[in-house]
Amino acid sequence: MGPARRRRLPPVLAIGATLSPAVGIGWFGWDLLPLLVVYWLEAVVYVGRCSLESLFAVRPVDDDYYGLFIPLERLREKRGSVRVVEWLPPVFPRNVPFALNGGWLLFALGTLGALIMLFARPPGTLERGTLVGIGGATALVVGRHAATLLESIRSDRYNAWTALSPFSRRRWLAGVIVAFLVPIVGLGADRTGLGLTATVALILATKLWYDFLDLRTPDDRPTDPQRDETAIDVPETAPLAVVHTDGRGIALDALVLGAMLALLPPVGFVILFSSVAVGLWLGLPAGVATVVLLVAARAALELPIASLRDGAVEYRVYDAAVIAYDTTLDAPQWRLPRREITDVRTDTTFMSPLLSGAVGTVRIDCADGSSRSLSLVRNPEAFVRTLSVEPAA
Repeated sequence: MGPARRRRLPPVLAIGATLSPAVGIGWFGWDLLPLLVVYWLEAVVYVGRCSLESLFAVRPVDDDYYGLFIPLERLREKRGSVRVVEWLPPVFPRNVPFALNGGWLLFALGTLGALIMLFARPPGTLERGTLVGIGGATALVVGRHAATLLESIRSDRYNAWTALSPFSRRRWLAGVIVAFLVPIVGLGADRTGLGLTATVALILATKLWYDFLDLRTPDDRPTDPQRDETAIDVPETAPLAVVHTDGRGIALDALVLGAMLALLPPVGFVILFSSVAVGLWLGLPAGVATVVLLVAARAALELPIASLRDGAVEYRVYDAAVIAYDTTLDAPQWRLPRREITDVRTDTTFMSPLLSGAVGTVRIDCADGSSRSLSLVRNPEAFVRTLSVEPAA
């Protein structure tokens, strides 16, 4: 299959996926419920594809950008990448918060779908023949997004992207219209007697608009906020000293932090809503168990994040600078000239009583008034003594 044929493949699949509701109505006799299921599934596939693509973006997002909720924001400053699968582009850990940000839309979609199924009860059934049609439409949707993903990988467009580039605002707008307004308009049309005609007309018009925008958007010229990343020079000489972080301390700190974050907005709202819903449905013990399980899950989620952020970091002391280096990503994280250091001391945190004296925090004050905290390092006193020695000229 030549390059021209490959470039035409996603539009063909896009048109096929767009026309699948009409085929479902004419061939399988669909009502409103199967249509909603198809487009909710497409929304899940679309968000999943965008989230996956955002992991491959090479350019960092501008520091001034803040979305509605950006989870795991501590990873935004992480430098370096790792190749998880040979045939995929390398994954940049700093893009993980933006990839997970799509989860809020999926949560909203799931909540909307549950409310509509429980209270609005859209007309239609999910019998065997209907499920076959839904499976065929879903296969078209998955094929269309898989083809788009493969074409993006072949074209190396991720070199010009940030983690926000896959989430085009115009595409999101079309997706929101399909996911949120179609159920409302569809139910209203059914109540007023307009039925599927008005609903399908809205779906097809919105989807054709979405596909047109998706095919016309210049993926190689993203307009989202981005910044240039300054290179960090690492001396070729061996460091005077190397201090590692402590894995046990990082894990304990992550569990405590994850449990605390689970009780704060926005995750706290999700846990509260879920526990109340389960409690009303299954009773108070089930609601309490839901809180415990979700808090434990959020705490456990912090473990791989903390390990990715700090687990492989070592602090290298050179004559001219202190460099934080991630050995897994094989990339320097930051560089601090030693001539700018005014004070070095060990510091205590809320985790200090839980850890032995062999693990602690080192605080470095700089001439410009800024400071850095090197958390959970091994043998902090020795590290302070090393930095207290005047650097060579």
